[in-house]
Amino acid sequence: MNAGSRTYSIKDLENFCGIKAHTIRMWEKRYGVLTPERSDSNIRHYTEEELKKLITISILNRNGMKISKIAQLTDSELLREVLKSGAGDDAGDGSFKPGELIMSALRFSEEEFREKLGQFVREKGLTDAYLQVFHPLMQKARALWLTDCISKPQEQFIRHVIRTILISEDITHEVPVNGQSAAIINLGNTESENNLVFLKYLLRKKGFNVVYTEETLSADDIRGIHSVRPFAVLALNLPASEPNDEIRGFCSSMAKELDLKQVLVLGRYDTSGSWSNGKTKAVCSPAGLAEWADSL
Repeated sequence: MNAGSRTYSIKDLENFCGIKAHTIRMWEKRYGVLTPERSDSNIRHYTEEELKKLITISILNRNGMKISKIAQLTDSELLREVLKSGAGDDAGDGSFKPGELIMSALRFSEEEFREKLGQFVREKGLTDAYLQVFHPLMQKARALWLTDCISKPQEQFIRHVIRTILISEDITHEVPVNGQSAAIINLGNTESENNLVFLKYLLRKKGFNVVYTEETLSADDIRGIHSVRPFAVLALNLPASEPNDEIRGFCSSMAKELDLKQVLVLGRYDTSGSWSNGKTKAVCSPAGLAEWADSL
């Protein structure tokens, strides 16, 4: 593998992978999964190769494999396992063949790639096209990047073209507005951006006016949005490294103060337990987003 020249801090790894810094340090010490360089002041610096490895480890760990077992795998075994956990080569009906689509992306042929994706939208509608084709394709592309089968620009190209299709469909989709408003606030990583644009489309289909914003916002900023455009539904995409208890408390406080009907939390790997209590719900998949939006 050819690692890039850029280096990453432990905070960067935390944000990319959703693994707390103290857990990364523990895995390094106990299992030797990473061996970062250190500066003269003892600050850890990680290569892109190590970032990829930790993303791979985090995927397998979230899928139920214990870190003690993961640590025993060679690099090639890690890559085989993450490919097995990704999207398959075909949909059940044989209509989705990611290999054919990815070949267009490898050539950076946007017109060809967009036309191929557009066929799925015309045949299935945007919702099913995203659930059955676009999202699995992005997962496959990410796995291929992790295994150095495609480059980072090619993986980003795939996500970019899909995002432009989502935005275009959202803009051209005409639906009567029912007077309700929703706010989508992205405080997490850019990997989730397409899911949020998809959620915006789903909410607009339901007749919601939707405010979409991103980057670092405070509670006061959210209150400011509400004062200008009162909303009954709030969707928050948050870094996976943020503690669940703090997020539950924040969402409960916002729901009560702003009299919100529903609060949706994205960016959680564990959506079980008390997330479903009260007005707050956590969702981690596009299918979950569609189900939640349909319930409003």
